[in-house]
Amino acid sequence: MTDGTGADPDLEPEEPAEAGVSEAEPDVSHIEAARLLADQAKERLEAQGFDQEEIRKWAEAYTRERESGDVDDLVEWIAHQERTG
Repeated sequence: MTDGTGADPDLEPEEPAEAGVSEAEPDVSHIEAARLLADQAKERLEAQGFDQEEIRKWAEAYTRERESGDVDDLVEWIAHQERTG
């Protein structure tokens, strides 16, 4: 959920490992999907303070666990991981 500025107060710019999420290298079959998702989420997550490496690592972790999804799903998943990690 975003606040009035479009920012999601549940997101904290950090790497997946800091939220307790594995950063193991994704399967070859998921690498391209992770890159595409990272590109699609870049503007939204950079506005939250994430850098390109953090975005790439989160997208890789997401596709490794969920295999596919869209930017909204990725952002929700990151927020959930950070809350529960």
